Amino acid sequence: MPTVGKKKFGYTSAGVKQAQDHAKKTGQKLVMAGKRGGKVRKLKKGGKTKRKHHGGRVSGGMKDKQC
Repeated sequence: MPTVGKKKFGYTSAGVKQAQDHAKKTGQKLVMAGKRGGKVRKLKKGGKTKRKHHGGRVSGGMKDKQC
């Protein structure tokens, strides 16, 4: 999203043009913020993406056993 100072503009060609014009008028820098996300993982059965490791501890009735 194009940003000039604290003012944000739409991520369209018109928004970028407005941001460039505003930056020239005010003398501020135009900053194009990059993507914040990444690759979206597909969900496995049950809606989980990845099983998290529990550090060797087993919860529940098997407290004395290690993985």
